[in-house]
Parts: sequence; C-alpha cells; structure tokens
Amino acid sequence: MINIVRSNVCVLALISMLALGTTSAFSKDRILRADTGSPGGSAHTATVVLGKVLGSKLGFTLQVNDKQTLTRSALKLGRGQLDWFPFPTTVYFLMTKGKGPYKKEPMKTKALELSKNLRSIWGWSANIFHFVTFKTDEIKTFQDLKGKSIYTGPPSGAAAVISESIIKAVTGYKPNVDYKAVRLPWGGGLQAMLDGKLDVFARPCALGCAILDQLGMKSKYRLLDVGQESALKKWSKHPARVIDKIPAGVYKAQVNNDKNLVGAGTTFLIALNKTNISNDLAYKMTKATWDNLDEIHKSAKTLATIKKETPFTGVNMPLHMGAVKYYREVGIKIPKRLLPPEAK
Repeated sequence: MINIVRSNVCVLALISMLALGTTSAFSKDRILRADTGSPGGSAHTATVVLGKVLGSKLGFTLQVNDKQTLTRSALKLGRGQLDWFPFPTTVYFLMTKGKGPYKKEPMKTKALELSKNLRSIWGWSANIFHFVTFKTDEIKTFQDLKGKSIYTGPPSGAAAVISESIIKAVTGYKPNVDYKAVRLPWGGGLQAMLDGKLDVFARPCALGCAILDQLGMKSKYRLLDVGQESALKKWSKHPARVIDKIPAGVYKAQVNNDKNLVGAGTTFLIALNKTNISNDLAYKMTKATWDNLDEIHKSAKTLATIKKETPFTGVNMPLHMGAVKYYREVGIKIPKRLLPPEAK
C-alpha cells in the first residue's frame, strides 16, 4: 500500500493495492519512505505508480510525502531520512557542483557530502516544459514575453532555474529585468494562473498531463513553440536537458494544436539511499521495473517514455550495486561513468 501524506492538510490518504500472490523476500510490513512533488506532475505520478507496482511485487509499503520541493528532498535522501524517489537529473548536477540552491555555505558543503550517499537504478525522459498563456491573441511567441508576468516554478526548486534558462536561450531575456519571474509553490502558481494574475504559466510535465487539462477547463490556451531546435543547441548540452516535441492534438484546449511544437524537456532518475536500500532490494527493484513495464505503462500514459531499451536516459548518478548486478546479468552494457566506486 501507499500512504500519501498531504503536506498542506496533514491528512493520510490510503491507496489500496491488489495482492498479486507473488513470493517476496521482504516482510509485508516493511515501510519505505519517499518524497514527491504535487499531484499531476511526473515525480508524483512515477512515485505512486512505482510504489504500487513494485510494492505489490516485492512486499513493501511506500509512505509518500507529497507537494515537496525536491531540491530539499535530495538532502533528506542523502541523510537517510528517505529511502528513494524520482530524482530530477538537474538536482544531482546542482548538488555535486554546489550550484543553484546549494551555492551558499553551509548548504554547499552539505550537498557535496550528502550526494555521495546517492545511487540510481534507471532513468527516463520525464518532462516537457509547457509554456501556457490564456492571452492567445497577444502572446504568440517567446519574443512576446517581454515585460510579461511569468510563473517559472517554486522558489527553491530546479524547475524555475530551468524554465528561466529556456527563456534566456530562446530570447536572451533575463528574469526580473526583461520580464517578471514569479516563483511560488506549484499549487500557488497554478491558482495564480487560474485567477488571471499571470500572463504565462511554465510547467514541466509529461505529455498529456492532467495539469494542462485542468487549465483547459478554464479557457482555451496557447502553448508557446520554442521554434528552431538550433536555439536550444547549447542549452541541451547539459546532461539533464533534452530537446523534444509536443505532437499535434495532444491537448483539446490548445488553440495551436494543429502542428507539432518544439519543446524543451528534462530527465529524471530513480535515486536510492545506498545504505538504506540493500543490494538485494535494489536488484529486485530494478528487475521488477523491467519485468512489469507493461503494467507501469498501463497505470499512467505519462510514463510511456520509460523504456528498457534506454535505461540510462538522464542518469548522471552512480548506479546502485544491486542495479549493476541486474544489468550485468541481462547483458546491458553499463557506461563506465555510472559505475560506483564500490564496483571498481
């Protein structure tokens, strides 16, 4: 089962799972802990679905604290206060470089040290940054963002840094110089957009995500097209960033849904605390993912980009030794950069 702790009201929501009768090496009352973002986002969907599928196969219960800022959750995972969660590739990069929310002391030293306790098992292309505007006749391109009020993400998260970097890459515009960058928690940003207090709402989510449908219930909207991929060529050299597309017809409320749009995306990986999660459990989590990929895909269409053919998409964190064992067994070549110190 999955216990989801709603941070805003402190209420436990219980999601029951079907007992599939599989033999498990783990106690049925074992509890694993995870943080995740707001409902509707890629991190939340992946946490709930993987908690359900893997928990049912391996016999653990996942306790989830949602609506969290994952840059802070990353530190909790490093301390061992969490066991695993879907981890933005960008956040690991920032931790190991002492940048972004980790650039000031003593946070920088903590981030550098705690990042050594993190291990991964696989990754995927998780998000496309959707730049949404209800002002469909006034704002048609990124160039029209000059002087506008734009929600870029939570105050301490990586999403705001990324969305602002996309705007800069495409237009050269700087936050709070050429436009007003509004940083609020995810829920507050969405509500501000629905209340008409913003010109543009930037939200990373998987294709077909419910958040875009929610916005469409209020009004028709335009999704901004990045335009030529060349505008993001330098931007996409970062290991956490990908150039992708939003296919025509994905969203009914989108006024410009008759053609494919160029989009900027980011990757996630499944990160574990290397001490909390044993080699045996990490091995079984990795194996259970790829053995039950059809079930994962059926549980959420937004997780369709998880592919066994490309298990290391966006992975910039050393693999857990349990995952190393699995990939070696099935003959999947592991890039040397992903082998942990304990494997060498």
